[in-house]
Amino acid sequence: MYNSINSDKNAPRLSYITKALSDSYEEHGGINHLEGPNLPSKLEVEKLVKLLLTIMFPGFYEEVTRNKQHLDAYLLAQCSSALECLSELIQKSLRHECKEGHSCVRTEGECWDCAVEIAYLLLESIPETRKILNQDIKAAYKGDPAAASYFEVVLSYPSVKAISVHRLAHFLALQKVPYIPRMMSEYIHEKTGIDINPGAKIGSGFFIDHGTGVVIGSTAIIGNNVKFYQHVTLGAFSLSNVDKIRKENKKRHPTIEDDVTIYAGSTILGGNTIIQKGSIIGGNVWLTRSVPPYTTVTVDSPYLIFKHKDKVEKYEVDYQI
Repeated sequence: MYNSINSDKNAPRLSYITKALSDSYEEHGGINHLEGPNLPSKLEVEKLVKLLLTIMFPGFYEEVTRNKQHLDAYLLAQCSSALECLSELIQKSLRHECKEGHSCVRTEGECWDCAVEIAYLLLESIPETRKILNQDIKAAYKGDPAAASYFEVVLSYPSVKAISVHRLAHFLALQKVPYIPRMMSEYIHEKTGIDINPGAKIGSGFFIDHGTGVVIGSTAIIGNNVKFYQHVTLGAFSLSNVDKIRKENKKRHPTIEDDVTIYAGSTILGGNTIIQKGSIIGGNVWLTRSVPPYTTVTVDSPYLIFKHKDKVEKYEVDYQI
């Protein structure tokens, strides 16, 4: 049986709801501005990420001809689309930030020119970014015996996608572009379960095995040839005065030096915490102090108890493989 809503009967109630929503937007905000510059669109940011990934890895995210002449034409079209999309997003971000009271001396035309220049700079940086990502892909293949090929790593590993988008978002963050870097990182966070703030500085040869639940804070610094497992957190201590901390812009997250491995479930906190070169952090470690070079850190092992019919066996838990 088909049931319909009587529009005449429900019109007063819907009008009341509409008015209440409008009043709520007016009082509490949370609406993309109907007057003045709009905020950047989440859908456009998703479109941008997909465009940039097709430029970074032609043929991996959509079909592309193998013919070199056609490839050049394809890349030109993709770069042109990315340039237009990114320029518009950056301009919206810059104009909205000015509208919100941040100091700005640019005219609207100068704002557009600035946005286009930053977009060009990002596209020009991609060859160097791909060089670094090549090291990330090699690290994933070398670090995971289940990896059948480099192609499989690019096609299927969530860490490669998350790190690729992070390196692009980090570039935009360095250009002081508002909104867009974090929107990019949160989009890929939703897709992969890997949460990397665009402010984090990450060296080459970085691999996150499995990836789910990894959190890397905005002021974290990670060196070269570092490997994480799932559910690793590089976090900050609990903050009592967030506004003060935000203004001071101090380092709040750990530094991980070259050639460090951090196993699953470990949490490392604090801006002064440094895990020095070549160290290994075992699983489920809670760490708030620095670690000397080439040191292995594990928790004091609890025991597993195996009870059989006629005997009981006791084993130490080894949190470091």
